[in-house]
Amino acid sequence: MIYDDDLKSMTVWVVDDDINNLRLISAILHQSGFNQVHSLISGEEALERLKTEHPDLILLDIIMPGISGYELLEQLQKNRKTAHIPVIMITAVSLEEDMGPLRRSFELGATDYISKPYAAVELEMRVKSSLRLEKQRQDLETAVEKIRSLEKLLPICSYCKKVRSDKNYWQEVEVYISEHTDTMFSHSICPTCYEVHVKPQMASLKNK
Repeated sequence: MIYDDDLKSMTVWVVDDDINNLRLISAILHQSGFNQVHSLISGEEALERLKTEHPDLILLDIIMPGISGYELLEQLQKNRKTAHIPVIMITAVSLEEDMGPLRRSFELGATDYISKPYAAVELEMRVKSSLRLEKQRQDLETAVEKIRSLEKLLPICSYCKKVRSDKNYWQEVEVYISEHTDTMFSHSICPTCYEVHVKPQMASLKNK
């Protein structure tokens, strides 16, 4: 379960060449409890910071001098280290006037789109929605990495196949994985075990 408090410490970048827009969006997000909101005045500044930092979400103005929002979004998608970052495109163009920016934004890889003027609650909800999906992706990635590391790190008994846990207890493999990840197990019988164990037992019962 992901709670709102889990989202409010995640990093949000707001990229817009209009200082008033930056102040407004930052104020709304701060009032909503987000404490890691960073304002960037241009696409160039965002690209430079992306060399060393990767935010959890980017709010990106479409129309900017120099590197536009579209161009920055393309750069994000080309780099495998940044392609996963969710991006909410922001524009002053009303959807009632022109659907083109909406279409192009999603074609380039944006995760959401918001038109000015917008209500504070709309901005907050869209930000939370995108961050929640990104948090789920991060949690899944962490779980996968834990599972990948099991065969490299876990001592496994040669006889009973139990593994030694972090606290030096011996546990069934499925118990260990369940305690360290969100993985759930269902039980079945593989073809080999069916031939070796189940089939002889069934034959024995028939002969009784």
